Amino acid sequence: MNLIIGITWVILVLSKFFIKEPINWFDYAMLVLALYYFTQYYFNHKYQYLTVTDGEIVKQRIFFKKAIPINTVKRFYRNKAGDYVIEGSEKKIKIDPLAVQPESLKAFKLFTAQLKVPKEIH
Repeated sequence: MNLIIGITWVILVLSKFFIKEPINWFDYAMLVLALYYFTQYYFNHKYQYLTVTDGEIVKQRIFFKKAIPINTVKRFYRNKAGDYVIEGSEKKIKIDPLAVQPESLKAFKLFTAQLKVPKEIH
């Protein structure tokens, strides 16, 4: 989806060249947004959305990563929006199940079943 949005922004700016309309600040903003969406697409393509290692659960983002050590996980539940939430002693990680590939989601559910923490999955 990020790739499609980025391409759309670029097409909108390039269309101004074809209709001979002057470029303004909004067009530059659209190019910045296109660059952001292309970067987001590349990042999501290169890195996993969620990584579970022996010691921590990491949600990857472009500008930062959110990590919770496995030994500090206190609770695992599903919120009203349908996201899975892993709650550590200091942080929470929300996981959008639609952003995870189905086979990875199955592996994640197996992993969370092994956690010895309260689970509230409906």
